[in-house]
Amino acid sequence: MPTATVLANRASTAWAINTESHVQAEATDGFAPLRQIGTVASFARNETIFNEGDAAEFSYKVVTGAVRLCKMLPDGRRQIANFFLPGDFFALGEDSEYSFTAEAVGDTTVVCYARKRIQGLCDELPGVRKELVSRLYRDLSAAQNHLVMLGRQTAKERVASFLLLLAKRHSATDGAMIDLPMGRQDIADYLGLTIETVCRALSDLKHCKLITTPNTHQAVLHDIEALHDICESEL
Repeated sequence: MPTATVLANRASTAWAINTESHVQAEATDGFAPLRQIGTVASFARNETIFNEGDAAEFSYKVVTGAVRLCKMLPDGRRQIANFFLPGDFFALGEDSEYSFTAEAVGDTTVVCYARKRIQGLCDELPGVRKELVSRLYRDLSAAQNHLVMLGRQTAKERVASFLLLLAKRHSATDGAMIDLPMGRQDIADYLGLTIETVCRALSDLKHCKLITTPNTHQAVLHDIEALHDICESEL
């Protein structure tokens, strides 16, 4: 994991380098005061942001790109617990060590917040603490939904559920194109499937004319209601 010194060297000391839209989006929630304490850091594709077991000194927000949260299993397999896209905060908990490894999916920019300074703001500003608790509850809900997906859904249902999760992030409607910043192997490791099974499930959905994939990192959703039907309301 990059230490505080490394982050300081690679990070911008001026929040103003962020885009205007990013600053405006930050100002619309209870975390707006964090704008005063964040520094911006960039990571290359597959670069580690922090490792499981590292001292949890920072929390993060994705500005551009995507981040995967993963854990290596004893048998060498990888399980991805979550993906974080622009606007998402991660590593917000109060554990002394990170429970997972965070990696940049592609070239990614994040804002780093020293946890001690977040705690200070929580003590001073009830709105910041309220927002933190709200986001932690959302993370817990997402983890519970992921467990349902892994434990109760077929391969086809899992892939359809994954596409619907991204569609919800994009507020997509029928005919909308959604971005898939992660590769097929990442999707497989998130869904607990093999890459071959993910590709077969996508092919089945294309054969049913529910989706098309112009390229490996985009998908057009033609019938969102039908995708929901496949999931049998498991989301």
